Amino acid sequence: MKQPTPETVLPAPVARMANAWSGFWFTPRDPSVLGIMRLLCGAITLYTVFVYSFRLQDFVGEHAWLDLEYRLDNIRERPYFCPPLSGTDAHAPVAEPTPGNAFEEKYFNDYVKAFQQKPYLPFPRTQQEAEYTMSFREKFKGDLRLFGLRLPRTAAERDYLEAYTAKYGQPPPEYLKSSHPDKMAAEQAKIDAYIAKHGVDPRRSTVYTRGTPIWSLWFHVTDPTWMAIIHGGVVLVTFLFMIGFATRVTSVLTWMCAIWYIHRTWIMLFGVDTMMVILLLYLAIGPSGAAYSVDRLIARWWSKNKARVVNRWRAFWGKPALADAAVAPASYSPTPMPSVSANVAIRLLQIHLCIIYFVSGVSKLQGAAWWNGTAVWYTIANFEFAPMQFEIYNFTLRSLARRPFLIELFLVTAGYFTLAFEIGYAFLVWRPSLRWVMLSGAIMLHGLIGIFMGLKTFSFMMLVLNMAFLKPEEVRGALSWLKWLFVGPQKTETKERKPDKPQPATV
Repeated sequence: MKQPTPETVLPAPVARMANAWSGFWFTPRDPSVLGIMRLLCGAITLYTVFVYSFRLQDFVGEHAWLDLEYRLDNIRERPYFCPPLSGTDAHAPVAEPTPGNAFEEKYFNDYVKAFQQKPYLPFPRTQQEAEYTMSFREKFKGDLRLFGLRLPRTAAERDYLEAYTAKYGQPPPEYLKSSHPDKMAAEQAKIDAYIAKHGVDPRRSTVYTRGTPIWSLWFHVTDPTWMAIIHGGVVLVTFLFMIGFATRVTSVLTWMCAIWYIHRTWIMLFGVDTMMVILLLYLAIGPSGAAYSVDRLIARWWSKNKARVVNRWRAFWGKPALADAAVAPASYSPTPMPSVSANVAIRLLQIHLCIIYFVSGVSKLQGAAWWNGTAVWYTIANFEFAPMQFEIYNFTLRSLARRPFLIELFLVTAGYFTLAFEIGYAFLVWRPSLRWVMLSGAIMLHGLIGIFMGLKTFSFMMLVLNMAFLKPEEVRGALSWLKWLFVGPQKTETKERKPDKPQPATV
């Protein structure tokens, strides 16, 4: 029986969309692009972790620039805020709609008359509670229900409320959980210590969480000798990943080790580190060792020598040798085999890169510098990044600044180019006719960033990320051109033909 196809089950437009979606993600792809990206990304990663070797204790040691004790307290107790969409603090709701009975209506009117503001909810239940909310507001210049706190029910809660408000100038978000004096004092001491260190009550509703769920080996290994040994292992693993040895294992280890350093000392985190761990993740997902790798050389050697190695192993155990035909041949292809996992990794990387560019471009529109044209000047005249140590560079800037038309033309053109490229990249790079236009724009943008801002490794890493939009044949063509450039055209040897020996005469 003939199996139904998407075209026979789904309407034609839906079937075309389903086939396009399936083809986009699950068409086998040549892993050559992943292979060359692994080589380049591995080289940058190896350079990064190797440089850490010279100041390892300053970077990730127990008493580094970012002290371990401070860092651990930071990841365990630091508050992370999540304010409401209204943009204001999570205040208790103001009384709306109108009161439901005569008592609430009288309280509502008295409150508005006294303070020219509607009261916060909930309404008091008794006249005593109503009088207390009014007297509290007059005494402390603020409503006790400001952060959603209910009215006090006991004398201990009332005393705590007034003492807290007098100390911090605002009511607490909630009452103490314990009613025992000693436990109350201990709980309040912890809250006071947290406020003194972080400037906010940990019970506030805007505090989304405390601490960050991250992990690093350098949180636990602090002995300098063992740190040096482990760091040497990290450098070795990164080198093995770069050359493509046991890539399925070393790719994951390299990604994990790179995160160790970032999590231990966040002041080391720059743009290149962020892009590095992003690319390492996708190189671990895809078969990045299936091309231009030691793994592939080993696979080729194994395909030719499997029978010999198997028979030597059998001879070691005293077993008879097998015929070559009896040994299952090793799977090996002269060219890298296309795979679905390679395509999935490339597609994920392409989409992630488009999101990076789009968010970067849109976020620039939130700053006034990109609207008034001064953002590029702040970049090229920045003493921290720009090559201001070269007099020729300073002379060029001064000459440009003396000519209003040229400086304005340059700044406006550079600013518009940056915004147009970053925002348009996500939409235009997919079109075959514009793919090389956008890739050329990436080369220009990141080349200028590397020159004017000194961010050479970041610019190089971004160009490696853009290689996700290259085709395998383009990568192979570029490598063939480089081989011809450095090695030269290969000469084919032709053996000189010897003259034929004279044959005996025949009659």
